[in-house]
Amino acid sequence: MVSIRILHLYHDLMNLYGDWANAAVIERDLKACGHDAVIDKKSVGNDIDFDTYDFIYIGSGTERSQLACMRDMKRFNGKLNEKIEAGVPVLSTGNSHELFGHAVTDLTGKRYEMLGLLDFETVQLDSRVTGDCLCSTSFIEDKLVGFINRAGGSQKGDIERPFSVEPVEGANYAACSEGIKYNNLIGTYLTGPVLVRNPPLLKYFTKLIIKQETTKENVIDSLSGKTINDKFFDYQEKAYKAALSKL
Repeated sequence: MVSIRILHLYHDLMNLYGDWANAAVIERDLKACGHDAVIDKKSVGNDIDFDTYDFIYIGSGTERSQLACMRDMKRFNGKLNEKIEAGVPVLSTGNSHELFGHAVTDLTGKRYEMLGLLDFETVQLDSRVTGDCLCSTSFIEDKLVGFINRAGGSQKGDIERPFSVEPVEGANYAACSEGIKYNNLIGTYLTGPVLVRNPPLLKYFTKLIIKQETTKENVIDSLSGKTINDKFFDYQEKAYKAALSKL
């Protein structure tokens, strides 16, 4: 049986708010659709063959962990960029999406070079942006619920920001839009189990992954007859609707 392979990158360093659940729920959803799926967990110093993966996930971490990941990621920057250019689905939550820009300047003014895939950079300030929020997106009809806890500051550059933020009480979020989108790479400051909390976003990535897999000539026959499960797990849907009503 053909496996859909999920790469959970820096599962130990970038897992600040239970981010591991995003990889786990993707695996569960793919299996509910009748597909075989496996998760590979990789971190600093591990050998990684990006050609074997159909979905890549990286979660949120401390600023210190982010810098450790940046130093390690540079060794395979070119190969990762190739996969993004080829349209492999990638989800980057919390501050990990800052890695794909040109640089991050910390609150002391020190500038750290990042991967430079996209034309933006991040400037941090001595403050934090925290709170619950609602988001509208350019690629999903339904609204999303989420939590943000990031270093205050701003991003500048010519990029598509796909998330329109609607702060609720306590969110303290000055920007009306955030995140990154390039091909099938999506990044957002939303942290934690974003896909668990938002069934529409989970389904969006499930469909992307299956579509990518079925375009591979050597697996079309193996996946024929398998369908996308459009019915959410009941408890997950109820939790999502309850969060929407409260926010």
